[in-house]
Amino acid sequence: MTTPDGQGLPQPRTSPPPFGQSAVGNAGPTVQVGGSNTGNINITDRPKLPVIAIPRGDREAALEPLWAHTPTPQQAANLLAAHGLAVIVGERGTGRRISAVRALHTHLSTPAGPPHLYDLAADWEDDEVPEREVLPEPIAGHGYLIDAASRLMSENAARALMTWAEELHAGGSCLIIIGNQRDWRGDSRFKIGAVRPDAVQVARNHLAHAGSHAQAGWLQQDAQRVVTRGLLRQAAPDRTVGILSDLLTRSVSPFDAVAIAGRLRNIDPDRLALAVERRENPPSSPEYEQGARELRRIREEVLLWTNFLEQTLTGTGTRGQDRMMLLAAAYLEGAPLELCIKAATAFGSRDEALARRYREGRSPRRRLADVGVDITANDTAAFHSRPGLALSAIRMDWHHWADERKETREWLARITAPDGVAKDCAEQIGSRLLELSITEVESPFFTILDTWTTTSPDEQRLRTVTALITRAAETEELARAAHKQLLDWAAKGDAHRRKVAAWACSGRYGMRWPHMALVRLRHILAIDDEATGIAATALTAHAAASTDGLRRVVETVETWFEKYPTHLAGPRAFLALTDPAHNVLDTLVSAAHAAPAIRDFLINGWMQTLRQPDVRDYAHQVLLGWARAAHEGRLNRTATFGILTDVRNAHTPLDAMSRFLYGSPDQDDHALIEARFALANLRACNHTQCSEPHCPLREAVGPLPDTSTAGGTGEPPS
Repeated sequence: MTTPDGQGLPQPRTSPPPFGQSAVGNAGPTVQVGGSNTGNINITDRPKLPVIAIPRGDREAALEPLWAHTPTPQQAANLLAAHGLAVIVGERGTGRRISAVRALHTHLSTPAGPPHLYDLAADWEDDEVPEREVLPEPIAGHGYLIDAASRLMSENAARALMTWAEELHAGGSCLIIIGNQRDWRGDSRFKIGAVRPDAVQVARNHLAHAGSHAQAGWLQQDAQRVVTRGLLRQAAPDRTVGILSDLLTRSVSPFDAVAIAGRLRNIDPDRLALAVERRENPPSSPEYEQGARELRRIREEVLLWTNFLEQTLTGTGTRGQDRMMLLAAAYLEGAPLELCIKAATAFGSRDEALARRYREGRSPRRRLADVGVDITANDTAAFHSRPGLALSAIRMDWHHWADERKETREWLARITAPDGVAKDCAEQIGSRLLELSITEVESPFFTILDTWTTTSPDEQRLRTVTALITRAAETEELARAAHKQLLDWAAKGDAHRRKVAAWACSGRYGMRWPHMALVRLRHILAIDDEATGIAATALTAHAAASTDGLRRVVETVETWFEKYPTHLAGPRAFLALTDPAHNVLDTLVSAAHAAPAIRDFLINGWMQTLRQPDVRDYAHQVLLGWARAAHEGRLNRTATFGILTDVRNAHTPLDAMSRFLYGSPDQDDHALIEARFALANLRACNHTQCSEPHCPLREAVGPLPDTSTAGGTGEPPS
């Protein structure tokens, strides 16, 4: 069925059907039903999984002149040509994603133009299987990429994707899945290992493409290359060519190689040339030492101060105070120096002896300067002279002092507590921990977020946690843990964590993974608190955003009614969607006239909701809102009262509907009286059949004049 504007509408399921006949769970164009049929046959059409165009940067990196050649893409393209499916596996840093993009491009490109490449969101839970109806239809020239590293993929899910890939192949489309070595649990014929590209070639390609030819020459392996002038005479060789040829090793990932190339671009060629020139002096001369020192500094700057930090963090005298001064400044970069000093003294046990050690010997400012921290004119901590040192220090400290990770976690929680010295720096500290989590094990990122949601109930802190958990879900290495964390927070009773989950589902997370967001919203709607209101608003906003959003939400709420008949999520979600205070009801009532499925959803939703005593008061408020909206002309009176008549006729009125129909001492306004009068004069609908076994309406009734789809005009008799 479609709306008047031609857009598809949701076809929700009902169990058992409230009236007529229903073909539940069907997506086919034809349904044959035995016996007489005077009702509606609703064919379910679930929304497709979200697809996002592969970013331009990834597509450019997969093509000349940025591409560093490996055999992986061609092997994958051969599998795509034969089967429409390829699975590229490899550890992080093997270039599996860009190899997948190049394989898709190689297989699908035609003289008519480039292919259409998309990331397909793995928007299903770990224990679910992507059903065929939610997967995109085969379209020639369309290629899809699924990142299995961010989601657990079961054997059943792998089989479903293999079956879908056969359809794609027949239609001129294809699918590539990427992941770690153990992420693919399907047929091993489709699996190939990612070959790591040469890091030096990756960096040089990016430098040359950006016009930084001098810096690209520094990485050249052949240092004997010379520049010629004229035909016969050879110029003096460029001494900077190959000077950094050993900077990158084979173990460097393509991502890191691109990052190193970016830092090389910031090095002034004249600066490096001068250092090389000075180093050509005799080794015992001051000029030689000056040139060698500058070259070491350039290498350190490009490699994020690895050797400098090795000496700073492990050298004699820096094991205690100096190390903590650097760590505090790294986490609190840009903060006042006094705050960094207070944070450093808070590490470890809180005793006078520790605080005294920081006051003795060198001054705190001298300590900070000695470990590479710049002190600005405003007396704040900075790393201008050593860009990138802060995050590198955090990573190296976490790696070196594994036996003190617990103390570091406790220290971070202590200084960011509501009474901590760095309570206003939670966002920056959380961002640094997120970056740390990408490469390090046992990262404190999720532990700190857990702590913040329980110890810091203020809204700003919870908003910060929401932003951080959303970023984690968008990060390949942290996505699995982030999805699980949001599910745990939504399902458990802590009010602050439930608020964070609700906010996340109403933002970018819900847009990227709508199905998983709706699962989390269902858990949140089970309990009535502040998070419930946020979840209801998120649900209505998603339904109002687009036709697909409305279809998805209606189908999901119908599923909740079917699978969880005693759960309060369905009734609360239904009341939120039908509350005139939100902007979804007008669309639903208007669509109900053209789409019986929407009408069925509204009638069945009211029947299910009126059975739940826990939402009795809210249900009565919504019914009253319908009456007032019809009275004021915001809703079509005939359609509105017709739907309510079907609810009345198909179900023995309970409490909220009884109060609405027959009155209560505190509800006596004109709109309600008009609604009661209209409902009292509407005849029973000739196609409605109640699901209650003892309902008197199950008795056969004679044919009635078809005056409207509601069974009456909605107007009182003249």
